[in-house]
Amino acid sequence: MTRQLLLSFPFAFLAATLLSGCDQTVSEPQEILRPVRSVTVSHSDTGLQKTFPGVVEAVQQASLSFRVSGRLAALSVKDGSAVLAGEVVAELESVDFDIRLKDRQASYEVAKADYERATQLVGKGAIARADVDNLKAKLSTATAQLETARQEKAYTRLRAPFSGRVARVYADNYEEVSAKQDIMVLHDLSSLLIKVEMPESIITSAQDERQPLRYSARFDGLGDKAFPLQPSAFAVEPDSSSQTYTVTFLLSDPLGSRILPGMSADVVIKQVVPDSDWLVIPAHSVQEDNDGRFVYLVEAAEAGVGVVLRRPVQTGRLLASGIEVTSGLVAGEQLVTAGMSQMVDGMRVKWTEGEL
Repeated sequence: MTRQLLLSFPFAFLAATLLSGCDQTVSEPQEILRPVRSVTVSHSDTGLQKTFPGVVEAVQQASLSFRVSGRLAALSVKDGSAVLAGEVVAELESVDFDIRLKDRQASYEVAKADYERATQLVGKGAIARADVDNLKAKLSTATAQLETARQEKAYTRLRAPFSGRVARVYADNYEEVSAKQDIMVLHDLSSLLIKVEMPESIITSAQDERQPLRYSARFDGLGDKAFPLQPSAFAVEPDSSSQTYTVTFLLSDPLGSRILPGMSADVVIKQVVPDSDWLVIPAHSVQEDNDGRFVYLVEAAEAGVGVVLRRPVQTGRLLASGIEVTSGLVAGEQLVTAGMSQMVDGMRVKWTEGEL
């Protein structure tokens, strides 16, 4: 009896194990999807885009100085003062100039009277023609000296050659100044210029009318505001050391924007694409094999899941903003831009829209 019990025990254990295994539910393996990201294919209106550093300058600027030496008697402006064209901004003491003018006026009147008497006497034979010519020369000299004295008196007043703002004053009132010594610097801020050094490639692109360039400037402290620029002048010879060309842009109507000469600017150059059918996509999304160039698109299958589609494409130029696609894509399609490794046509993927 005991021997039969022992022999039957292994068979009973095996049967119990098999029965318990039959009671468990067999689970199906969970689908593992490769994550990808996509962007919406859209038309692009820009191609080339470059940024260059520039420096702001006034459209007109002048260093003002007296044409004669003297002592400053009146200095009516200071740094930042606004002035009008023709306004007197500084004066020299005029006492010495007044005395010189009176002396030259007297010499002129004597020379004039002598010459007039001589012209009357020469007809009577009372004076030689040579003496008349000599008196005429003296009158010419006296006339020139008188005019010089008048000009020197006028030069004691320093006037603004144009309307603008005083950038800096270098002299103090009652100071002795010499001729051509800088007294102040005046800037015309009605318009501003920005000068930029650019390579030959940009200069060449600027001359291509089929792909016009759009220019703008941005400044630190003024946020993302872009100020339109207009090309004003191009240097015809490059810098001998850098081999770059100086390009001058006009910044119109900067009043109220707190932009001043000497400030640094970022000049942004964008290439305008006139053909609205152009599509520009990220260059890294285009792949190539023996069959040619292609991209992967993704279409929605269910929430968060998409199906990958391989699409052959024809590409054009490589631009700063991406690569041009001339055929094969339609605006609005979803282009795979991340997760393309080992991807095949028809693959189901975990899909998130938006560039990495």
